[in-house]
Amino acid sequence: MNIFKILLICGVLLGKSLAFSSIVAEIQILINPVNLPENKLPGTELSRAYDKDVAGKPNAYRFLNETKDFVIDANSGVIMATKIFNYEKDSTRFLLIVDTGGVMRHVLTINIINVPEPPDCTVNPLFTSGSATIEIAEDYPLFQFIYKVNVTDEDIVHGDRLTFSIVTELSGPKRGAHSFGIDPVNGVVSLRGEDALDFDAGYHTFQLSVRATDSAGLFCQGTIIINIQNINDEKPQIEPFPMDSINVTEKKPIGDFVARVKARDHDEDSSIMYSFKTHQKMFGLDPFTGIITVLQSLSLDNPSNSRIYSLEVEARDDGNNTSSYMFTIFVENVDDPISCDPNFSTGAGVSLSVAENILPSAFIYAILSRDPDLGQDVEFLILNSSTNATAYFALGSHSGIISKTSEPLLDYETDPKSFQLVIAVRNRDSLSLESCVGTITINIQNVNDESPVFIYRPDAPININENLPVGTKLAKFTATDRDIEDAVHYEFIGTQKAFAISEDLGDVTIAYPLDYEDESTPNSWVLYVRVYDNERTHSTTATLTVILQDVNDNPPRCSQEIYVMELPENIPVGTPLVSLSCTDGDGTTPNNNITYHLIKDSFSNKTFTLTNSELKIGPMHLDYDNSVFSGMDFKYTLFVRVSDEGIPVLSTIIRIILRVSRINELNPTGTMMTFTLSIFENSPIDALVGKITYTDGDWPFNNLRYAIIGGNFGIPPKFYIESDTGMIKLLNSLDREAVSQYKIAVKITDVANDALPDPLRQRSVIVQVTIHVLNVNDEPPVCTPEHLEIQIYATFRGPFIHLNCLDKDSPQDHLSYSIIGGNTNNQFTLWREGAESPFLATGQNFHYDLFQEIQDVVTFQLLIEVTDELGENTTTQLTATTTVIIHVLPWTTTQPTSSRKTPPTTCLIQRELSGIVYKAALDICCDSDSEH
Repeated sequence: MNIFKILLICGVLLGKSLAFSSIVAEIQILINPVNLPENKLPGTELSRAYDKDVAGKPNAYRFLNETKDFVIDANSGVIMATKIFNYEKDSTRFLLIVDTGGVMRHVLTINIINVPEPPDCTVNPLFTSGSATIEIAEDYPLFQFIYKVNVTDEDIVHGDRLTFSIVTELSGPKRGAHSFGIDPVNGVVSLRGEDALDFDAGYHTFQLSVRATDSAGLFCQGTIIINIQNINDEKPQIEPFPMDSINVTEKKPIGDFVARVKARDHDEDSSIMYSFKTHQKMFGLDPFTGIITVLQSLSLDNPSNSRIYSLEVEARDDGNNTSSYMFTIFVENVDDPISCDPNFSTGAGVSLSVAENILPSAFIYAILSRDPDLGQDVEFLILNSSTNATAYFALGSHSGIISKTSEPLLDYETDPKSFQLVIAVRNRDSLSLESCVGTITINIQNVNDESPVFIYRPDAPININENLPVGTKLAKFTATDRDIEDAVHYEFIGTQKAFAISEDLGDVTIAYPLDYEDESTPNSWVLYVRVYDNERTHSTTATLTVILQDVNDNPPRCSQEIYVMELPENIPVGTPLVSLSCTDGDGTTPNNNITYHLIKDSFSNKTFTLTNSELKIGPMHLDYDNSVFSGMDFKYTLFVRVSDEGIPVLSTIIRIILRVSRINELNPTGTMMTFTLSIFENSPIDALVGKITYTDGDWPFNNLRYAIIGGNFGIPPKFYIESDTGMIKLLNSLDREAVSQYKIAVKITDVANDALPDPLRQRSVIVQVTIHVLNVNDEPPVCTPEHLEIQIYATFRGPFIHLNCLDKDSPQDHLSYSIIGGNTNNQFTLWREGAESPFLATGQNFHYDLFQEIQDVVTFQLLIEVTDELGENTTTQLTATTTVIIHVLPWTTTQPTSSRKTPPTTCLIQRELSGIVYKAALDICCDSDSEH
């Protein structure tokens, strides 16, 4: 606690009265200091000076120190700036002395505050107006300087940094290129290589919107237009001829058009000139149009002329870029037509018929023709033919005779029924096309020359059961005769009473009942089957072996077909359930060999094991606690198939029903054993504090009950827990200032987890819950005492009484104090050092105004308000008031009757506060001639 001491030493002069000295009012400044943003417009009121002694008087206010940047209204005391300040260039702090003509003056401090300013792009007016234009060639190198964006920013001197970026990049007339980039630090624009500058591809002009952004996000921007200059950098591209060749006839006239060479150049306004790489005497080339014409006769009758000419053409543009192209001109011979037999060369041609067994090399047909040209022989060649025709028939190239080849032989059944040969007759030594063309059609005639062939016949013996009914199909013989329209028929060789065969279909069936136990019935047969054609000209024989088999007709029989039982879920793995006993009435193996097979579903797959005839639990134990199992009414239904090994397999199904009873095996489980919750102290009754969540793996799942078993003190207790949900709720009001933390114990118990409820077998766990009570501002400040009364002399100045106020839920530095009533003319003020409660002190004008020459006691009744939660939400703040009554006593001395002079008396007031000693001395000089 601060210590406040007042020591008053006063000397009294006899016969003299002590008068008050002048008390001067203090000049008040409405806002001090003033924080003036640098971009504030002049003429705006910044602050106001007020002196009650000159209020309403003209020309009362002025600045003692001269300034042209600020003015004060002489009548109202309003203070204004006369200009817009620049933080980077002007002074940033001004001290102005306000004077009203009295003794007291007041210093006004004005601070110029920096305001972030956007960058200035107007250094280059063309850039900001969008007319900054640059021209570069389309082969301009990458990453070299193109343009630098010049920007100024006054905030750079305070550490501001500029960042340059390209906002948009438009290209025309073609859109979509991304070719330019900008250095984000120095603003240099250059090519970045993402898209090449190709004037010939349509990129002629680029418009870049460039932005400069400072650290505060303020920016300016402008536009750069970059024009691309075209350069001749493309080679002419010659369009090739089909197959790189041209065909002309030997009779092509001189000067006639042969072909036209065309070339394209991607460079704009570029002309192309054409020329032969080597001199040509047979052909001419127009250098401007690229048209090739005939210069000399191409007749092949001239032995010096060639049939083939290889030409190479060169195309050259204005930039001396060249490309060449090689192609060939073929000269075709023109001959007189050859005359042929009209039956051969007109209409459908000649049609012939030959038998399928025609002999090799046999003559079939001779084509008659001649060539009118002297000295020229004709030749015969096959232009086209039907499938495999040339494999069966030959054509004499000189004679025109068609004959049968030596191999292969004709087969009417497998080969085509007719063949076509398209034959051309032309000059032997000429490259001209054929002079006449005709068609020879050769039709094949069928001959009966094939024996029936078995397509399918059983190779292995057929085993049949003794109990097959009459008419049962045992086998099928399938045969074919390759002669067209020749049918086949089936029959047994010899007499068979046990079996029959279909004459037309080849099906072998049982003709009468067979009995394996009948001694007169053979156990096997060998059947001979003959297949023949319509006129029995050809036939083929096959055999079939039939073996009679005993039939497995007795299924296994068991001593019991259904088992019903009940076991607890914790029965050990390996416990036997059932031992099966079954037999088979068949007397021979494998018909009476018995095997056991457990039919499992996916749920019981690993819960049961069948070994031979014994069923056991395992390898997994029984588990009652399963939601799928609950849908099965907590019972397993197992099936065991008992089968013999006969053919067909006969079996019997045994059903086993096992009902499982539940056992309480598992403790409740949760993610933690301790919980920490919190609740505000002003929470209403039944408010949710928190929830304890635990689980239990015993069926029915999570059937738990929650109960508070410790730490829940009070009548009624502070908390309760919902037994089925685990939600902890408030039962009684809280007071954090009384108790800030509770520790309770919660017991979690499983219930109804046994087939028969047994409280002794219930399982439980105990968890610890810590509940923190969160503070709410519900305690107002309290001042001790609530009322104070004190006397002071009119000449006293400084702090004279210490206020003692506390708040249970707020620290001292969160309390604020203010005088809200009774402080006439602001005679008193609150003086506070650090976070401690303040002192009540006299104001600066206490001695000089109100109490000058007073003769009677003056009383003040001050109302002081104390508010908590300093700086917090005003809606939650609480206040208290205290009253201080102050009696101000006059200080007077009576003049003595004696004329003896006494030395002046000095009144010394000494007060000590927080270890700092303040002294104030008042010298009073009294004599017979003066009074103070």
